[in-house]
Amino acid sequence: MSIPVSPILERIDVFPLPDLVPPGYRPEAVFFIDVLRATTTITAALAAGAEQVIPVMEPAQALNMKRILEESDPQKKGKILLGGERKGVRIEGFDLGNSPSSYTPDLVGGKTIIFSTTNGTRAVLTFERISALPPEGAKEEKRRRGGPSLRRQTVELPAAGRTRMFLGSFLNAAALVERLAAFRSVGIVCSGTELHYTEEDVLLAGLVVSRLLRPRADESRGTDKHAATPNKAGEAGMIAEPFPRPLLNVQAETAKYLWESFLETTAPERLEKDLSEKLLASRGGENLRRIRLHADIRDAARLDRIDSVPEYALGRIRLS
Repeated sequence: MSIPVSPILERIDVFPLPDLVPPGYRPEAVFFIDVLRATTTITAALAAGAEQVIPVMEPAQALNMKRILEESDPQKKGKILLGGERKGVRIEGFDLGNSPSSYTPDLVGGKTIIFSTTNGTRAVLTFERISALPPEGAKEEKRRRGGPSLRRQTVELPAAGRTRMFLGSFLNAAALVERLAAFRSVGIVCSGTELHYTEEDVLLAGLVVSRLLRPRADESRGTDKHAATPNKAGEAGMIAEPFPRPLLNVQAETAKYLWESFLETTAPERLEKDLSEKLLASRGGENLRRIRLHADIRDAARLDRIDSVPEYALGRIRLS
């Protein structure tokens, strides 16, 4: 059965690492992924009532920013928390690490969290810098960074006036897909881990691509829930002509295939359990298992539990 995709969406690009984003790339919307664990934790923190999350590259920046904010406004004392990790472990002197379950309403409600992680916050801030470069500076940026030729596989698109920048996880996948479907061009940027691709990030990218192409498809072996609808002539049982399929780059096609292949191997009642096992076996999952953070992996595999979507703008992440 053919299911019409969004009449608005025209293209979707997936980048397995932030450094593969071409200079000057500015779609209408971009979605950042760090399943294990930054974007999962940020989503959980804001859903728990945190006022905002401020991402920074380095722990020293976080400490300095907290000091400056508290000195400029003494009323902020006690309302700013430091969160983040290095090598998976809470940074010394920080209030919180990078475990989603640690960000409870009692701890983070109404608070500002200055947040620094190994991969996730780097992805957001790297994209912000790269997207601001003029496209004609691509050769110089590529020479400086080096890297594989995947960058050339993305067809140039007209730059949006301002790229909306969202963050998400399996926790809020449904809400995120609903939001992204309103844009003509969507970029999906995976954080990876220590400059390597990670299956868990690409798997979530594939879920998002698959759902954008087949909105709210039944996760049960890819069977859709949409019933046949009358056409213009009123003939019951006929399906309207679908809208043109959005253009996908190679990595978006691959991510979609990985997610849909995973769905073929699981049953609806086992979906979260099998997803958790999939994350456990990933590169990021192996890193967390070494430091005995299995619970964080299970938390990250919970699907469609949060209805809100974090958005980054002007240096801060808030619910949009």
